[in-house]
Amino acid sequence: MRNPILFVSLILIIFVVSSCGEEEKETLPPTTGSISGTVTFVGTPPEGPKEIQVSIFSNLDAKGRPAGPPDYYSEPFTQFTGKVPYKISGVAFGTYKLAAVGYEVPGAPSGTAETVLGMYGFAPPSDMQPDTFTISQENPDITGIDMTADYSAIKE
Repeated sequence: MRNPILFVSLILIIFVVSSCGEEEKETLPPTTGSISGTVTFVGTPPEGPKEIQVSIFSNLDAKGRPAGPPDYYSEPFTQFTGKVPYKISGVAFGTYKLAAVGYEVPGAPSGTAETVLGMYGFAPPSDMQPDTFTISQENPDITGIDMTADYSAIKE
């Protein structure tokens, strides 16, 4: 009878030891978020290859232009007419002062300025200031950053 008691005792010890530390693990809060929306293309796209994407900037110069390269940008678009959804993931928490749809001539030299086809919250002539948005722990995934991209802005 000694063996069954030893066996049960051993099983009980293993159960107690293995259950220790199985408290519910605390999940860490997110450290990045995302923005998403829809770009509505207006007009006729230029012929040939196109490089169009959404870029976001946290810093602007005194004239309200981006001060440096974008902080984050979307994958290049593969559809160039109608309403096209986009999403930028892995965006650090913070306030972003500009979201814009940019067009770059394929093969343009590095540092060449993109043509801005549209900006979030910018609707001339009544609204000449783009809208800012903040990604935070409380609101990590911002949706509805919709823009209109007007091909007539391209001067070739």
